[in-house]
Amino acid sequence: MSKRYKREDIDFSYNLKLYFSFLKPYRLLFSALVLLIIAYEFFRLGTNLLFKRLIDQGTFFSAGSIEHSVFVAVLGAIAVAYLGIVVFRVFGKWLNLHLLNRLEVDLIVDLKRYFYNHLVGLSHKFHTTHKTGSLISRIIRGAGGIERMTDFLVFNLFPVSGQVIIGGISLAYFDWPSSLVLLFTAVLFIGYSLYLQQIQRPATNAVNYAEDIEKAMISDTFTNIDSIKYYGKEELIGKRYRALSQASRDKQLHNWGYYRWLDAGQLAILSIGLLATLYFPMRAFIAGQITLGTITFIYATYGVVLESLFGLTGGIRNFYRSMADFNDLFQYNKLENDIKDAPAAEPLIISKGTIEFRNVSFKYHNRWLFRNFSLFIPANKRVALVGSSGSGKSTLIKLLYRFYDVDEGEILIDGKDIRSFSQKSLRSELSIVPQECVLFDDSVYNNILFSRPDATRREVMRAISSAQLAQTVKIFHKQEQTIVGERGVRLSGGEKQRVSIARALLANKRVLVLDEATSSLDSETEHEIQEDLQHLMKGRTSLIIAHRLSTIMRADIIVVLDNGKIVQKGAHRQLITKHGVYKRLWNLQKGGYLANDDE
Repeated sequence: MSKRYKREDIDFSYNLKLYFSFLKPYRLLFSALVLLIIAYEFFRLGTNLLFKRLIDQGTFFSAGSIEHSVFVAVLGAIAVAYLGIVVFRVFGKWLNLHLLNRLEVDLIVDLKRYFYNHLVGLSHKFHTTHKTGSLISRIIRGAGGIERMTDFLVFNLFPVSGQVIIGGISLAYFDWPSSLVLLFTAVLFIGYSLYLQQIQRPATNAVNYAEDIEKAMISDTFTNIDSIKYYGKEELIGKRYRALSQASRDKQLHNWGYYRWLDAGQLAILSIGLLATLYFPMRAFIAGQITLGTITFIYATYGVVLESLFGLTGGIRNFYRSMADFNDLFQYNKLENDIKDAPAAEPLIISKGTIEFRNVSFKYHNRWLFRNFSLFIPANKRVALVGSSGSGKSTLIKLLYRFYDVDEGEILIDGKDIRSFSQKSLRSELSIVPQECVLFDDSVYNNILFSRPDATRREVMRAISSAQLAQTVKIFHKQEQTIVGERGVRLSGGEKQRVSIARALLANKRVLVLDEATSSLDSETEHEIQEDLQHLMKGRTSLIIAHRLSTIMRADIIVVLDNGKIVQKGAHRQLITKHGVYKRLWNLQKGGYLANDDE
């Protein structure tokens, strides 16, 4: 399905169905709102009936048809009835907004929570192919859309429907031609508005698409602000943003241009409708068939409906805007996680810690990264994965974590296929220090606590100390409660990596993955941490990806990969004496590093 098709073809049926699924838990509250709206509109029409009676009785009194005392009594009755209607309408308006506020805030939070959890739960592949800025933009627009849709129902659709029905019936009672004119005008007005909104829809979608791209670039800009500053490319980025914002501006202007035709056409329809509405009752009045009060009632009723029809225009506009916003967000609800748990998936509890890649084949972007790959990792052993960029080291870790599923073969932990366990329990039983340490915009303490939220303060502080982070934390203004900033921007690369190591220490799992765990540390700090890492790896199965030979040399087993195949395997002392990939890498990087990995 092409991007253009998805953008311009809104699935109204699906979007409304999903909207009403959010509304369903609040159906009693919504029903109360609808009943209150109908009653409110009925009493609003009652005000017009009171003025009809006031004018008719005043006409009779002026003509001498009724006595002074009778007219005064009628005025008193009208005043009491009017005050009663006012009290009801004031209270009804207050109660209406009170209930609506409660309904909308609950709907908004339900939608945001649902899609937040749904998007977080989608696979690693989804998040590598969708921009963060666009996802944020769509959730925010979706929340605004659910508010506008509910406002459309409460403030526009139901009030107008009630007024047309109640007003049409009452006009039919007094003057049936006026009732037909009112009905025809309302149908023509709504039909014209829907037609204009329909042909405007692609322009609205184009605006949303342009805004998504613009907001994605803003997000990308601030994420990479250091690179922009390092290379002095503020002006270049500014030019790119200027082009995107100009595209948004042009599409917005084109979209708003439809409103000229909408407003002008609506005004013409209502003006002609008013003339027709007054024409028939004036003929009846001249013929002595209706009173002056009836003409006033017909005009006032038409005015009420006219006012609501104009309000309906904005409502229809919000309806289509909501549908476009829903379409951009609700399409994600159709996506399922491509990594699925088995129906009877069990929780994983690692007892021994053996890991086996058995006859694994894996294809990525139509390229086979592994074919019939096999590797057994004994329990409590330190196993290093070595190889140049693209050899498959990081991909093996992603397969172990089930970020992707193998196409053939199986991955076993303690002799059982990892696909038989729930993803949550699998990942909860593994601990990792990733190559790129990205932190939450929270305190140092909470970033470490994230790996085991039930840990005590003493355990967290012990992890900080073991990661050689204690001395650094002491110089922070708020020590371990210091906020690290978005993605940990307030910390140096080494400090972020040590927080990540402390997090893994606190997790205390049977299987440990070190993916360039010391790559961001200076030599002195790395030397200090190496002993702590060796202590951490004791009694655990450890998978190590490292370019610093000081880490690899002490591994029990070194596995050398080249293009998804094992070309060498053994201890450092064995491999260094043999001609092959390992010795070549050793000779190339005697300073302590291997080729960097981009996987």
